[in-house]
Amino acid sequence: MSYPRTEDEGVNRAAVRGMRGTIGCAAGGTLLALLVLAFGFVAPAHAGDSDVLVVGDSLAVGTLPYLSPMLEGRNIVAAARNGITTPKGMSLLRRELRVVTPKTVIISLGTNDGASPKRFADRVRRTMSLLPENACAVWPTIIRPKRKGAYRGLNRVLHQAKRRDPRIVVVNWEHAVSVGAVYLPDGLHADAAGYRYRSEMIAAAIDRGC
Repeated sequence: MSYPRTEDEGVNRAAVRGMRGTIGCAAGGTLLALLVLAFGFVAPAHAGDSDVLVVGDSLAVGTLPYLSPMLEGRNIVAAARNGITTPKGMSLLRRELRVVTPKTVIISLGTNDGASPKRFADRVRRTMSLLPENACAVWPTIIRPKRKGAYRGLNRVLHQAKRRDPRIVVVNWEHAVSVGAVYLPDGLHADAAGYRYRSEMIAAAIDRGC
């Protein structure tokens, strides 16, 4: 499996604009995988309800091909781009919420942010303020190589936000990596088994009542 592009690589926006479509779990799993791996971005074309909205960076891109079959029976809409920060993710989220009303939002953001917990806390608060009041947010913790800056303070922010906002479900991705359940070949992106494991963690969080 080739790894998703990193924060230094762009996306083919022109091709993406021509590939907008609704993703159904059962029939669209294979198509979703091809679109995600090729372009790193998929978005809906119709107004209506969505069971699950996925917003995030390259970790979301890498997870989607495995997550889609695990959430079979749910409508999935994805807006994921490699290398984006939380503010860019918020822009994608605002756009998607104009056409879909998700019950669950999976958020993979923060890995490309700076190391300031205070700034990240404000971004998490603003992100959550965009969501419908009855929507649940699944947000995996962060782990990244030293070159991208400290990250544990950002994870503390996520856990604190969870205590304040019952809509947030934190998936402890950092712990999974730290105990050796997942391998990150470049210190940031998982291999195929790792992305499958991350998907299982997210799907389990949703099944527990998110």
